[in-house]
Amino acid sequence: MYVADLVKNFNGEKLIEKITEMNIPHKTASFKKNELIVEEGKIDSHFYIVDSGLISFSMTNSDKLPVITRFLNSNTWFGSANFLLDSPFQFNVTALRDTKIRIYNRNDILRLFQTDSDGFWFLYFDGYNQVHERNALIEIAHHDPRRRLISALLYIANTVGIKTDDGISFPRGITQNHLALVSQVPRTRANVELQKLREQGIIRLKPKPTVILDILKLREQLEIHRTPRTND
Repeated sequence: MYVADLVKNFNGEKLIEKITEMNIPHKTASFKKNELIVEEGKIDSHFYIVDSGLISFSMTNSDKLPVITRFLNSNTWFGSANFLLDSPFQFNVTALRDTKIRIYNRNDILRLFQTDSDGFWFLYFDGYNQVHERNALIEIAHHDPRRRLISALLYIANTVGIKTDDGISFPRGITQNHLALVSQVPRTRANVELQKLREQGIIRLKPKPTVILDILKLREQLEIHRTPRTND
């Protein structure tokens, strides 16, 4: 079986259920919209499960500007990258709406993995998914602004998008400003490109949240605008 098939068949929610059933000591914390959960550069030794809400991961790029690298919604986790070393956390983790999170001591989770066969697969797939998502965002950065924006729309749809009767909706909490931070396209330019997609009937901007009405046409735009990156 190929790695991609293993990843597809791995059920992370079952692992969360197992952690929950074992009553491992933890504390539950609630965060309001725009509240910082973990700060970039701080030493962190915890494992986090997102019970409800929506969070973003962002970092400061070489131009000292924030770039969003990841979104997570409910029934997901983060913090496994620091399981073995007391290394600085690489991202700012921020709540995009009211969010409830379980916070575990990493050593308690590691002990579970040492006695459970799912532990190895959890670490493997979590690392695989993070590398896969990061590579997708690195790929976005090499395109021209319009293609970067389209790629960012598809990235959000594929990771945290919500299927509706109209298409694929952004989760409540992700705004056009967040889209600009993912695509690394200036907000004014991003707005222009979004309006073009709206006029083509590919996306709906209002009422919020943004909805991708025709994801196939959106993907086609990637081929139409497959041009070298410019300095726009």
